[in-house]
Amino acid sequence: MGTNRQKRKRTSNNTMLDESIEQFFLTGNPKRGTLGWNLRTSRFFDGGQEILTVWLEHRQYLLSKWKHEKRTGLSYAEQKYD
Repeated sequence: MGTNRQKRKRTSNNTMLDESIEQFFLTGNPKRGTLGWNLRTSRFFDGGQEILTVWLEHRQYLLSKWKHEKRTGLSYAEQKYD
């Protein structure tokens, strides 16, 4: 007997960090044409919701990296999104 159930796709909201996304969150200046640049420009389309989601997901890692590099002050994303 047949069924009409459909398989659900496994979706994940996890965004993999690359160097350009890290650069965007730490300094606020990603290079043009990179994933960090695309994330930066997404704020014009969704009001910054995607940026906030990715920031909250990777906040701990990025702040530990900032402190490990012995940088002073706050990172760009810490100033902007916290």
